[in-house]
Amino acid sequence: MKNKKKLLHAVFLLCLLSLIIGVFLSCSGNRVSGKKSALNSENAPVKKQYVCSMHPKVVQNMPGDCPICGMTLIEKVIDKNPADTMLNNVVLPVNESVLSSISTVNPVRRDLPLKIEASGIINFDARKIRIVSARFGGLIEKSYVKSIFQRIHKGQKIYDIFCPNIYTDHWNYVKLIQTYQNQDNLTVEAREWFKYIGLTKDQLDALKKTIKPNYHLSVYSDMDGYAVPVDFDTEKYFSQGNAETNNQTVNTGVGLYDGMTIETGTSLFKVVDVHTLRADIQVKTNEIGLLRKGQKVILRTEATSGKQIESTVHQIEPLNGGVFQLVKVYFSDKEGSFIPGRHIQAEIQSGKRNSFWLPETTVVNMGEHTSVFVKHNDQFLATVIRTGLHQADKIEILSGVDTYSKVALNASLLIDSDGLIK
Repeated sequence: MKNKKKLLHAVFLLCLLSLIIGVFLSCSGNRVSGKKSALNSENAPVKKQYVCSMHPKVVQNMPGDCPICGMTLIEKVIDKNPADTMLNNVVLPVNESVLSSISTVNPVRRDLPLKIEASGIINFDARKIRIVSARFGGLIEKSYVKSIFQRIHKGQKIYDIFCPNIYTDHWNYVKLIQTYQNQDNLTVEAREWFKYIGLTKDQLDALKKTIKPNYHLSVYSDMDGYAVPVDFDTEKYFSQGNAETNNQTVNTGVGLYDGMTIETGTSLFKVVDVHTLRADIQVKTNEIGLLRKGQKVILRTEATSGKQIESTVHQIEPLNGGVFQLVKVYFSDKEGSFIPGRHIQAEIQSGKRNSFWLPETTVVNMGEHTSVFVKHNDQFLATVIRTGLHQADKIEILSGVDTYSKVALNASLLIDSDGLIK
């Protein structure tokens, strides 16, 4: 009886052991089979596709030609690791020590002064140009004004002229002045006429004492400025950039030369004001909406060692579809520090703008969109935003983040760091 129980017990243990071994072998086989199946799946050949390089929508499972343009289809390269254009897959979670070294800022709503930085060129004031005409005819014996942009001072001799017709036609005036030297009431008309033709007080006093008419006279300037030819166009000279035309104008001088015969009323040359100038400023078309007539403008040049002049916007040219638009600023320069033809820098103060602003270092331009990196728990995620104006080191934020968003202060660190991009 005892032997029978021992036998049954041994049989039971043997069956239990067999069962355990069977289960173990089954599980191992399934794992190996699963690995082989996965391996076979990874190594399975990818079905080729062919696409048109000009029409990406045309895709076929076999080589051929594009039904639209007829070009030969090329094999489509399938990227097994597609990138996220939003950069969310690029920025990986970082540890606490890296995050602690990256500062964050919040968008701030405030009134920010708007300034337009632009450059241009100093030009003459076309409103302050006078034509010097001959007040009497004759033969110019010697000209003292020959070069373009020659500086002329009031009272300076500009030419000597042989003019016999003056005394031939108005000898009665000469005799009146000589006969009634101390009776001004009888010589008013004669003296006014000689002043009109440009005779100075000294010349008039000498005329009273002359016995024989002096047919040789000198003509003096009654204004200050720069001498330019009669056909000189201030609107085109500095703007057209035509060196050949400009050199030709310079070489021909102002058009007043020795030996030329002139008549009464002949236009000799022009004189442009030396103290009143104009700044032609080129402002970007996308900033033209900030401009208003009368806004304050600060002008400066590198040649004036920090000297600056304040003026206002006087004229805004109509849009012509270009990248820049012309803004004209007239100003007075009594010291003569600003020379026509030189480049000038302008700061146009355009009021204030109430909006959300972020430092420009927080924004990264990805081509199709603009993003900032916003902190969420332990990582920075790229967030698309819409921007507006750029002012100094600030950028206007129109949408995408709010005052509670913690934005990375230096976006370039998150793009360039080897620890953040794998």
